[in-house]
Amino acid sequence: MSRAALSKDSIVDTTIRLIGESGADAVTMRSLGAALGTDPTAVYRHFRDKAELLRAVSERLLGAITLDLPPDDAGWRPVTIAVCTRLRAALLEQPQLSAAVQSAPPLQPTEFAITETLLRQFAAAGLEPARAAAAYHSVIELTVGSAVIDGPVHSLGAAERDRQYATWRSTYATLDPAAHPHAVAAAGHLYRGTAEQRFLDALEALLDGLVARR
Repeated sequence: MSRAALSKDSIVDTTIRLIGESGADAVTMRSLGAALGTDPTAVYRHFRDKAELLRAVSERLLGAITLDLPPDDAGWRPVTIAVCTRLRAALLEQPQLSAAVQSAPPLQPTEFAITETLLRQFAAAGLEPARAAAAYHSVIELTVGSAVIDGPVHSLGAAERDRQYATWRSTYATLDPAAHPHAVAAAGHLYRGTAEQRFLDALEALLDGLVARR
Protein backbone atom coordinates (compact mmCIF):
# COMPACT_ATOMS: atom_id res chain seq x y z
CA MET A 1 0.00 0.00 0.00
CA SER A 2 1.47 3.38 -0.91
CA ARG A 3 2.10 6.03 1.70
CA ALA A 4 -0.62 8.16 0.09
CA ALA A 5 -3.17 5.38 0.55
CA LEU A 6 -2.19 4.72 4.17
CA SER A 7 -4.65 6.33 6.53
CA LYS A 8 -6.09 5.75 9.99
CA ASP A 9 -9.16 4.17 8.41
CA SER A 10 -7.14 1.75 6.28
CA ILE A 11 -5.00 0.79 9.29
CA VAL A 12 -8.09 0.14 11.42
CA ASP A 13 -9.71 -1.87 8.61
CA THR A 14 -6.63 -4.07 8.32
CA THR A 15 -6.30 -4.44 12.08
CA ILE A 16 -9.89 -5.66 12.35
CA ARG A 17 -9.23 -8.19 9.60
CA LEU A 18 -6.03 -9.45 11.22
CA ILE A 19 -7.63 -9.77 14.65
CA GLY A 20 -10.48 -11.74 13.08
CA GLU A 21 -8.00 -14.07 11.45
CA SER A 22 -5.44 -14.54 14.22
CA GLY A 23 -6.62 -12.85 17.41
CA ALA A 24 -5.56 -9.58 19.01
CA ASP A 25 -2.43 -11.01 20.65
CA ALA A 26 -1.02 -12.02 17.26
CA VAL A 27 -1.31 -8.53 15.85
CA THR A 28 1.88 -6.50 16.17
CA MET A 29 2.95 -3.29 14.52
CA ARG A 30 5.38 -5.37 12.46
CA SER A 31 2.72 -7.83 11.27
CA LEU A 32 0.35 -4.94 10.59
CA GLY A 33 3.00 -3.16 8.54
CA ALA A 34 3.54 -6.33 6.53
CA ALA A 35 -0.19 -6.70 5.88
CA LEU A 36 -0.36 -3.07 4.79
CA GLY A 37 2.70 -3.43 2.59
CA THR A 38 4.58 -0.72 4.42
CA ASP A 39 7.25 -0.29 7.05
CA PRO A 40 5.90 -0.54 10.64
CA THR A 41 7.19 2.95 11.33
CA ALA A 42 4.53 4.25 8.95
CA VAL A 43 1.84 2.91 11.29
CA TYR A 44 3.41 4.83 14.17
CA ARG A 45 2.83 8.05 12.25
CA HIS A 46 -0.90 7.47 12.81
CA PHE A 47 -0.99 5.61 16.16
CA ARG A 48 1.41 5.97 19.08
CA ASP A 49 1.21 2.29 20.02
CA LYS A 50 -0.93 -0.83 19.79
CA ALA A 51 -3.12 0.27 22.71
CA GLU A 52 -4.11 3.44 20.88
CA LEU A 53 -4.79 1.42 17.75
CA LEU A 54 -7.05 -1.00 19.62
CA ARG A 55 -8.96 1.93 21.06
CA ALA A 56 -9.58 3.11 17.50
CA VAL A 57 -10.80 -0.38 16.61
CA SER A 58 -13.29 -0.32 19.47
CA GLU A 59 -14.37 3.18 18.45
CA ARG A 60 -15.22 1.88 14.99
CA LEU A 61 -17.13 -1.15 16.26
CA LEU A 62 -19.04 0.63 19.03
CA GLY A 63 -20.20 3.44 16.77
CA ALA A 64 -23.73 2.21 16.00
CA ILE A 65 -24.81 1.34 19.54
CA THR A 66 -26.31 4.72 20.44
CA LEU A 67 -27.81 5.44 17.02
CA ASP A 68 -31.60 5.36 16.58
CA LEU A 69 -32.35 4.42 20.18
CA PRO A 70 -35.86 4.66 21.57
CA PRO A 71 -36.56 8.29 22.50
CA ASP A 72 -35.90 9.25 26.10
CA ASP A 73 -39.61 9.86 26.60
CA ALA A 74 -40.15 6.14 25.96
CA GLY A 75 -38.79 5.65 29.47
CA TRP A 76 -35.35 5.01 30.93
CA ARG A 77 -35.74 1.25 30.93
CA PRO A 78 -36.25 0.57 27.17
CA VAL A 79 -33.26 2.78 26.33
CA THR A 80 -31.05 1.02 28.88
CA ILE A 81 -32.07 -2.41 27.63
CA ALA A 82 -31.49 -1.37 24.01
CA VAL A 83 -27.97 -0.10 24.74
CA CYS A 84 -27.02 -3.20 26.72
CA THR A 85 -28.42 -5.70 24.23
CA ARG A 86 -26.71 -3.89 21.33
CA LEU A 87 -23.40 -3.80 23.19
CA ARG A 88 -23.64 -7.51 24.02
CA ALA A 89 -24.49 -8.34 20.41
CA ALA A 90 -21.52 -6.31 19.16
CA LEU A 91 -19.18 -8.11 21.56
CA LEU A 92 -20.48 -11.49 20.43
CA GLU A 93 -20.43 -10.75 16.72
CA GLN A 94 -17.06 -8.99 16.77
CA PRO A 95 -14.63 -10.86 19.04
CA GLN A 96 -12.01 -8.27 18.19
CA LEU A 97 -14.11 -5.71 20.07
CA SER A 98 -13.85 -7.79 23.24
CA ALA A 99 -10.10 -7.89 22.73
CA ALA A 100 -10.00 -4.14 22.30
CA VAL A 101 -11.97 -3.28 25.46
CA GLN A 102 -10.85 -6.03 27.84
CA SER A 103 -7.95 -4.11 29.37
CA ALA A 104 -9.54 -0.68 29.84
CA PRO A 105 -12.44 1.51 28.69
CA PRO A 106 -11.70 2.89 25.21
CA LEU A 107 -12.06 6.52 26.37
CA GLN A 108 -13.20 7.49 22.90
CA PRO A 109 -16.27 9.46 21.70
CA THR A 110 -18.51 6.45 21.07
CA GLU A 111 -17.73 4.94 24.46
CA PHE A 112 -18.41 8.33 26.05
CA ALA A 113 -21.76 8.38 24.22
CA ILE A 114 -22.68 4.97 25.65
CA THR A 115 -21.67 6.05 29.16
CA GLU A 116 -23.58 9.35 28.91
CA THR A 117 -26.68 7.62 27.55
CA LEU A 118 -26.80 5.07 30.36
CA LEU A 119 -26.08 7.61 33.10
CA ARG A 120 -28.85 9.84 31.68
CA GLN A 121 -31.31 6.96 31.92
CA PHE A 122 -30.39 6.22 35.53
CA ALA A 123 -30.76 9.90 36.38
CA ALA A 124 -34.22 9.77 34.78
CA ALA A 125 -34.96 6.75 36.97
CA GLY A 126 -34.33 8.93 40.02
CA LEU A 127 -30.81 7.85 40.93
CA GLU A 128 -28.42 10.49 42.22
CA PRO A 129 -24.95 10.55 40.61
CA ALA A 130 -23.20 8.08 42.93
CA ARG A 131 -26.02 5.54 42.60
CA ALA A 132 -26.25 6.17 38.86
CA ALA A 133 -22.52 5.45 38.54
CA ALA A 134 -22.93 2.21 40.51
CA ALA A 135 -25.86 1.25 38.27
CA TYR A 136 -23.78 2.00 35.18
CA HIS A 137 -20.97 -0.26 36.35
CA SER A 138 -23.47 -2.99 37.22
CA VAL A 139 -25.12 -3.15 33.81
CA ILE A 140 -21.83 -2.83 31.92
CA GLU A 141 -20.22 -5.64 33.91
CA LEU A 142 -23.26 -7.85 33.41
CA THR A 143 -23.31 -7.10 29.68
CA VAL A 144 -19.61 -7.62 29.04
CA GLY A 145 -19.45 -10.65 31.35
CA SER A 146 -22.42 -12.25 29.61
CA ALA A 147 -20.74 -11.82 26.24
CA VAL A 148 -17.51 -13.38 27.53
CA ILE A 149 -19.36 -16.36 29.00
CA ASP A 150 -21.61 -16.90 25.98
CA GLY A 151 -18.94 -16.22 23.37
CA PRO A 152 -17.66 -19.82 23.04
CA VAL A 153 -21.09 -21.21 22.15
CA HIS A 154 -22.35 -18.21 20.17
CA SER A 155 -20.63 -19.35 16.99
CA LEU A 156 -22.29 -22.78 17.16
CA GLY A 157 -25.42 -23.60 15.22
CA ALA A 158 -28.68 -23.67 17.18
CA ALA A 159 -28.88 -27.46 17.22
CA GLU A 160 -25.29 -27.79 18.39
CA ARG A 161 -25.84 -25.20 21.13
CA ASP A 162 -28.90 -27.13 22.32
CA ARG A 163 -26.85 -30.32 22.46
CA GLN A 164 -24.15 -28.53 24.44
CA TYR A 165 -26.70 -27.21 26.93
CA ALA A 166 -28.24 -30.68 27.24
CA THR A 167 -24.82 -32.15 27.98
CA TRP A 168 -24.26 -29.60 30.73
CA ARG A 169 -27.67 -30.34 32.27
CA SER A 170 -26.94 -34.05 32.14
CA THR A 171 -23.60 -33.53 33.87
CA TYR A 172 -25.23 -31.64 36.73
CA ALA A 173 -27.97 -34.25 36.99
CA THR A 174 -25.42 -37.03 37.52
CA LEU A 175 -23.61 -35.32 40.41
CA ASP A 176 -23.70 -36.96 43.83
CA PRO A 177 -26.95 -35.67 45.35
CA ALA A 178 -25.50 -35.94 48.84
CA ALA A 179 -22.73 -33.50 47.95
CA HIS A 180 -24.66 -31.31 45.50
CA PRO A 181 -28.38 -31.61 46.36
CA HIS A 182 -29.37 -28.20 45.00
CA ALA A 183 -27.43 -28.57 41.76
CA VAL A 184 -29.04 -31.95 41.12
CA ALA A 185 -32.52 -30.62 41.94
CA ALA A 186 -32.10 -27.69 39.57
CA ALA A 187 -30.23 -29.59 36.84
CA GLY A 188 -33.20 -29.89 34.52
CA HIS A 189 -33.78 -26.14 34.63
CA LEU A 190 -30.23 -25.00 33.93
CA TYR A 191 -29.26 -23.59 30.52
CA ARG A 192 -32.82 -23.57 29.25
CA GLY A 193 -33.85 -21.24 26.46
CA THR A 194 -31.42 -19.01 24.65
CA ALA A 195 -28.38 -17.22 26.07
CA GLU A 196 -29.91 -13.93 24.92
CA GLN A 197 -33.09 -14.57 26.90
CA ARG A 198 -31.11 -15.53 29.99
CA PHE A 199 -29.20 -12.27 29.64
CA LEU A 200 -32.40 -10.27 29.28
CA ASP A 201 -33.89 -11.96 32.35
CA ALA A 202 -30.76 -11.14 34.35
CA LEU A 203 -30.75 -7.54 33.10
CA GLU A 204 -34.42 -7.04 33.95
CA ALA A 205 -33.84 -8.43 37.46
CA LEU A 206 -30.80 -6.21 37.90
CA LEU A 207 -32.71 -3.11 36.83
CA ASP A 208 -35.53 -3.99 39.23
CA GLY A 209 -33.04 -4.19 42.07
CA LEU A 210 -31.22 -0.99 41.15
CA VAL A 211 -34.42 1.04 41.18
CA ALA A 212 -35.73 -0.63 44.34
CA ARG A 213 -32.57 0.45 46.22
CA ARG A 214 -32.77 4.14 45.29
